[in-house]
Amino acid sequence: MQFTILEKTYNVAKHSSAKALDYILSNELEELDVEIVKIDFNKEKYAEITLDGKDEIIAKNFISNNHGTNRSVSTVNVGDQLFGRFKDVGGVKFGSFVDAGLETSTQKIDALYPLFAMREQLADGNKVPLMKILRAFGIVENLPMFFEITKREILGGKIWVELTEQSLEWIFGSLEREKEALILCGTTRRMIKQALTQTGHAEDIEIIERIGLLEYRLICKKGTRADGLIPELGPHLGRTKIGAQVPKRVLELFDA
Repeated sequence: MQFTILEKTYNVAKHSSAKALDYILSNELEELDVEIVKIDFNKEKYAEITLDGKDEIIAKNFISNNHGTNRSVSTVNVGDQLFGRFKDVGGVKFGSFVDAGLETSTQKIDALYPLFAMREQLADGNKVPLMKILRAFGIVENLPMFFEITKREILGGKIWVELTEQSLEWIFGSLEREKEALILCGTTRRMIKQALTQTGHAEDIEIIERIGLLEYRLICKKGTRADGLIPELGPHLGRTKIGAQVPKRVLELFDA
């Protein structure tokens, strides 16, 4: 059984990605009678998984729910939850696109997380600019989250989404502890540790939390400014997309 999931590789780690993903999935499937035969990456850099075993259907469904997969727009409904990635962040003013693996019979389509929904969920309904929301929460290209479908138009191939309660709890997590955090998309744990060591900032980070295959959140120690780390760590992390989650900025959204 072969299928595609929405965990992706980047040029920086294309050789180690398959090994890392095999480790992650093997741990998730350890209770099932199934073998991961092969992991490849397609031209869009998404992972193609080949399974074999008595529980391969159960394993496929489990992996797809946790890591996303390609789905036809005609098979999803309002209320369904999808794994997806922020795409073209800041590219339009009316919200943010999300790559959730959705497709029609002729093309792939992106879901839309509209600005009014972002304001409602992330800014207490206040009419603040999109870029302020993205900057306050450190939302960057390829950040993986879980989304819920709120509206769909099959004929036009349009899907609207918002963050699930699970994702909202995650995104507000470090903020509620009054600690800033860095979001890094497109790097490895090894590269992050090397960058922290080389810049002398290893002691400023409390937790390195894996978000996806090559996406991480670094929870800073209380009093450490995430913005101040970006220009120092950035040169050591190549093309990694880096954002900062800053409690003070989030409070400004709610007080607007």
